[in-house]
Amino acid sequence: MCRTREQWEICNSSAAVHAATKFALQLEEYAKRIGYNPKEIRVRNKEQILKGGYGKADAQVIWKEGPDDWELDVIFEDTEVVDSTVEDEKSISFYNK
Repeated sequence: MCRTREQWEICNSSAAVHAATKFALQLEEYAKRIGYNPKEIRVRNKEQILKGGYGKADAQVIWKEGPDDWELDVIFEDTEVVDSTVEDEKSISFYNK
């Protein structure tokens, strides 16, 4: 659990945060191709997730203004160190294994 500033830095630079950031970059390219503003895409780290009351995810990608089913159009391939889950039509959560 993240309690000290040093622990927060470790949590906020985890493999899940890196995977979410990589996915967000892919999503930004997708947004540009289909005519949406890529600046609306956000990555939340563990600290932001807990402050927002979102629970157990280690990182999230949020796109509130995206087209319907965007989370199904851009596929994130799970890796050996990170899993991902579509939470709703506006967010995907990433978890360190």
